[in-house]
Amino acid sequence: MEKILVYECANCEKKFVQRKWICSSCKKTEFQTKKVAGKGVVYSHTTIHISSNEFAHLTPYTIALIELESGLRVTGRLHDPVQIHDEVTCLSNEENQYVFVKK
Repeated sequence: MEKILVYECANCEKKFVQRKWICSSCKKTEFQTKKVAGKGVVYSHTTIHISSNEFAHLTPYTIALIELESGLRVTGRLHDPVQIHDEVTCLSNEENQYVFVKK
């Protein structure tokens, strides 16, 4: 299982999936990177059938919003069809894209 890289405020410990310059909670500017478990459930999803040339070799593929056990939400790609609330695990990080598999 691949871990998910997150940014944690050094002051209030609020975590973010995307890099931030200022914490929306405490307004401090110091962050540290942490890794959290790549387990979660599908919150939302869509299947891409027609893609740009860059991703055409992957079609059809599913893009899903995954709610991690930590409560954070991250976008990832899946090769298998999924439903909302399906349990998934992060398999890898390919070219800055998390790839998940259904449990």
